[in-house]
Amino acid sequence: MSERRRYTKRQKITAIIAADMTSQEAAAEAAGIPRRTLGYWMDDPEFADLRHNAREMMADETLTVARLAWGKLAERIRSGDIETRDLVLATGMATDKAQLLNGGATARSELRDISGTITDVELAGAVREAERLVAAGAGGTPAEAESPPEG
Repeated sequence: MSERRRYTKRQKITAIIAADMTSQEAAAEAAGIPRRTLGYWMDDPEFADLRHNAREMMADETLTVARLAWGKLAERIRSGDIETRDLVLATGMATDKAQLLNGGATARSELRDISGTITDVELAGAVREAERLVAAGAGGTPAEAESPPEG
């Protein structure tokens, strides 16, 4: 029978924070802790506040990094030294992470209900046009658009 390994609270906290920042697999491998053990700690309510506080601290730090990166990028653009692909990538990543950690938008999607704004005739015409475009895009021959019936 294998001997159960004991971990200090510091080891647990470090692994949990690392898992929050990367993944459980990566953190477990880096810390030399079984992934199932780390998963158990991640689900433990004792560590919920710790993870929340670590996330907030990291969110603040990523905002600072994003601001610094944007400032540095602006300096480089003004000086004409714009061969800074790595800086642009770092700026984008820092901004995305800051938005994500602070609950900001990292993507935009929109859903609109148009059911009450067009007539059935207009809807049928739009469906026919969409089918025609799909057929043309799939290598088919676009059919002649029909005129919607009067009414």
